[in-house]
Amino acid sequence: MRQVIRDFFYTSIADKRVNLPLPPTSLAIESRKLNILLLGTCGVDMLAKRSVDCGHSIRHMLMGSKYHDLVPDVAPTDDVAVVSLTLRHVLSEVTQTPEPVVDMAFSRLQSDEEASTLLERAGTYLSQKVAQIAGKITSVPILFMSFFEPSFNYVGDLIDPFSPPSPTYLVREINRLLSDAVRKTNNCYFLDSNEILNFIGRRHLQDDVVASSSHASFINDWDFKLDSNRLNAPKALGNIFRYEVACREFTLALLSRIETMVKIVEQRNPVKLIIVDLDDTMWRGVAAEAESLSLEQRIEGWPIGLAEALMFFKRRGGLLAICSKNEEAPTIERFNSIWRGAITLDDFACVRINWKPKSQNILEIIKEVNLLPGNCVFMDDNDRELSEVKAAIPDMRCLGGNHYDWRRIILRSAETQVPFVTQESSRRTDLVRAISQREAGAHSASGVSREAWLASLQLRQSLFLIKTPKSRHFDRAFELINKTNQFNTTGKRWEKSELEKFISKGGYCIVSSLRDKLIDNGIISVCLVKCERIVQVVLSCRVFGLGAELVVGAIATRLALKARPEIRAELVDTGKNATCHDYFRRIGFSETTTGLCSSSANELPSYIKIENLGAADFPPVQI
Repeated sequence: MRQVIRDFFYTSIADKRVNLPLPPTSLAIESRKLNILLLGTCGVDMLAKRSVDCGHSIRHMLMGSKYHDLVPDVAPTDDVAVVSLTLRHVLSEVTQTPEPVVDMAFSRLQSDEEASTLLERAGTYLSQKVAQIAGKITSVPILFMSFFEPSFNYVGDLIDPFSPPSPTYLVREINRLLSDAVRKTNNCYFLDSNEILNFIGRRHLQDDVVASSSHASFINDWDFKLDSNRLNAPKALGNIFRYEVACREFTLALLSRIETMVKIVEQRNPVKLIIVDLDDTMWRGVAAEAESLSLEQRIEGWPIGLAEALMFFKRRGGLLAICSKNEEAPTIERFNSIWRGAITLDDFACVRINWKPKSQNILEIIKEVNLLPGNCVFMDDNDRELSEVKAAIPDMRCLGGNHYDWRRIILRSAETQVPFVTQESSRRTDLVRAISQREAGAHSASGVSREAWLASLQLRQSLFLIKTPKSRHFDRAFELINKTNQFNTTGKRWEKSELEKFISKGGYCIVSSLRDKLIDNGIISVCLVKCERIVQVVLSCRVFGLGAELVVGAIATRLALKARPEIRAELVDTGKNATCHDYFRRIGFSETTTGLCSSSANELPSYIKIENLGAADFPPVQI
């Protein structure tokens, strides 16, 4: 039965361009069943009822949205909590009016000032309610569903729907206020149910053609029996085919979105680099051949959509690269002529245009950007080229097939998305290009020792101790821990709430930044220390070989030695972190029968100047 439901989903929903995963690889994590805690009134009970055999388990617990309504407990088996606040309850708290008086709140507004006052109070209340729920639910991510926005203009077809007293404007603004409150609260995320409603069709699902605007829920025939004695008795909605189909489609699409959001939060198997072919991939046809295609025809339609999707992937912090079999100089000229600045070669971290096998070029690209093949995707219209790359690099994900799917896969896949964009992520392409220039300078410095070259970089490292989740470096530390594979001493992935608890219970979370005369790399390392243990160390691949990890080791060791004269460190072979297998030996640890141990800290590299090392946060260090 489950397979039948999934087949139904992929034909009726996925073909309409809803979330689909990237093509699987040997490193891909299979889709898993989620245990979903659904909190809300009977208005969302339909989701639990229609989710039978969907692949996920929904446990619906009734919860009102007034301030003193109790928040149910999370079970140890729950993976995510989905909260549906009730608009009627929120408006009742905001206006301090009971039901059914509150149901007339929108219709009684007379001025812009009254509408603005309502929104101001709604923003304050939503912040309090979100904080209350987040304070109770700390062990799993919390997804807050948006309020259903009106399906039509209640005031009238010719009346301004964007005036402040308009219900359309008001509910959209209340959703914006809810989103603001959620995004300011750790472990909370905004789930836009209106996007899915619009996609499936509000007219089949939303009750505002019958019920009041404050009800803002799914059509329900709970009152069918109460009206069965009317002269014109209604039909049960459950017997109307389109309603049944729409309910199932909405539920499956919503569950797919929830699964995607959980994957994004966990950063499972993320894509960090997309490598693209050019001919018939970045534009129509073979540009070097005399085809009867104008510049507009080369890119109008799906190619422009693909380019925009790539740019949004870059904006999220992803890297782009080009791998094409062509003559380099004329191909670059054609690229610039075809795209006319809409997307430029500067948007790509690496460019390989030559006649070498694509697998060889891709291996060079991966080495240059210092990523694992499993975190990269290669796009090409030619199945033979994809096969050649896949055979040479089995862990590489390859994307070909229907070119109309490419934009959707890049924009909507969980693997290409991030829960937030840090300052370091937003300028990752520039950093990678600058690192390539720096390394080129190292290779060109003939007759100069590596020590002298390192000294010439004028390296400056700053260290910061994160004491609260509201620290400006917390998000970057969380991102770095959960996205780093190669220099990650344990490979452990953390929930946000778990990292918050680690810090609040006395754990040290040390981050450091590194800059030189050429590049400001931003935050490049995270080290977690608890009592006498170095729990985990991660280092960004863009600073490998510069010695920044030695500074981190010295500071972490000194902090741990404050607890006991002999300290321990944890090292786990993940199959991906070979670059850090000798790390603790390099900073003075020895392998004993009880594990890695040390009683003294290593010396700091003489060519790195330590800055911003506050005496209140860190023990004295001889610099």
